[in-house]
Amino acid sequence: MKQMRFLTFLIGCVYSGCTQANITELQSLNFGTIALVDNSSVGDIIVDKFGNVTSTSHFRVVIPPQPAHFLIDGLAPNTGVSIAISHSATQMSPLTSSPETLTFSLIESAEYVVADANGEAEIKIGAKLSTSGNGSLNFAQTDYRINYQVTFLY
Repeated sequence: MKQMRFLTFLIGCVYSGCTQANITELQSLNFGTIALVDNSSVGDIIVDKFGNVTSTSHFRVVIPPQPAHFLIDGLAPNTGVSIAISHSATQMSPLTSSPETLTFSLIESAEYVVADANGEAEIKIGAKLSTSGNGSLNFAQTDYRINYQVTFLY
């Protein structure tokens, strides 16, 4: 019988921009709840900016991942918005001690969008989560977190 560990992911975000527009996080980037059933090699689970989820056979998806989704409104029509994303850590932090860690990388977002005629622009961000591939399934059954920063320039 294979051991299954259920992991829930909550990813925090800090965003910045000028004060003239409103920035609303409609959906947090979230890897949902997954079970890791194999760590004999590096496994990946990816949620792209459109919400499509792909994963290696290492994972079982219990609650599907979701991309981050932001709305910027209050812009002048057809205003260009540059997007810069960064994160200082790549290892996700479990809320309780865990011998194993997971690697996080932001993989997908537009670098530039243009506001519509109503002065609104939507941005979605996808990401990838990877296992160590060292054979251990000794992951804590807990939430794992990482912070990233999104900067909107307009």
